[in-house]
Amino acid sequence: MRVLFLHEDQREAGKGGGAESLLRDTREALHRLGHETAWCYGQSSIVQTIQTFQPDVCHVMTVHNWIGFEPVKWLQQSGFPHIWALMDYWPFCGGRMLLTQGDKSCAAVTGVCDHNCTGRWAPKSYQQSVSGSPVIALNRYTAEIYERNGIGVAGVVPLGIDTEFFRPDQSKRNGTQIITTSAWPQWPTKGMHILKAALRKTRVGAKLVTGASRERVRDELQKASIFVFPSCYQETWGLCLTEAMACGCACISSDVAGPRAQIKDGVTGLLVPPRDSDRLAEAIRWLLDHPKEREEMGQRARVWAASKATLEAMGERWVAAYRKVLDESRRV
Repeated sequence: MRVLFLHEDQREAGKGGGAESLLRDTREALHRLGHETAWCYGQSSIVQTIQTFQPDVCHVMTVHNWIGFEPVKWLQQSGFPHIWALMDYWPFCGGRMLLTQGDKSCAAVTGVCDHNCTGRWAPKSYQQSVSGSPVIALNRYTAEIYERNGIGVAGVVPLGIDTEFFRPDQSKRNGTQIITTSAWPQWPTKGMHILKAALRKTRVGAKLVTGASRERVRDELQKASIFVFPSCYQETWGLCLTEAMACGCACISSDVAGPRAQIKDGVTGLLVPPRDSDRLAEAIRWLLDHPKEREEMGQRARVWAASKATLEAMGERWVAAYRKVLDESRRV
């Protein structure tokens, strides 16, 4: 199969965020399965790229910031087979994160948007544009939020990572080191202020890794015993959490959409309410005080990642989504 990716950001790994990591990893996953890929990022027209590469299907990612909707409108109007994998909640939330008053959750998390927030609202044209394409959500909890707020979901594709690259190395483990990683730690949405408050209560420290190469991120995760993912919003996945689980860390995460799709609470990690520094501190203390359970939790996290969150598993899920839209286009 030949797959064309439409995504606006050209930053290298470690310079962008989850969308850029996802682009890199999805292309690698498809290559491992024997498929061919190309990438259109706005320097040439979608029509010219399709004529040159002759893809079977187009995989749309983030375009609304820099490329705009015109390439996707052409895909829709021409009937060219494509899917649109959404990141965050931008089609109906101007702030993208379903938050109001800084880092507090808005009504759309458990219900529908009530437009009672301090952030800007997304233009109606955003949701109209997205609704013309088969939309893919990255976890079932986010899919439910999309559908309640007017976005039909054609499928759910949980993500994966290179679990051979991100793997445990017991020779590097360094006692009970606590770590967190993030491409955007300065954003309150990522909850680093919550983690700081929890650490003050436990009187321990944690290492923040940001803006680093994949190799350094992997090395730091292999040294750590505990990983904390304190995000305040309904993450659509959380690749840094997957990487930590694959490295065998005992993980604590906010109980939000993407992490909830990865962690079985008390088995492969711990889930705590978002923005609750007291509960986060309790979880950190529990892992520090229970070394045997901490080690076993990290081992189970690794087993989950190595069976459910590999590049190959993710690639197969994307291919199934492509085949579904291809089959439907043939029926028209």
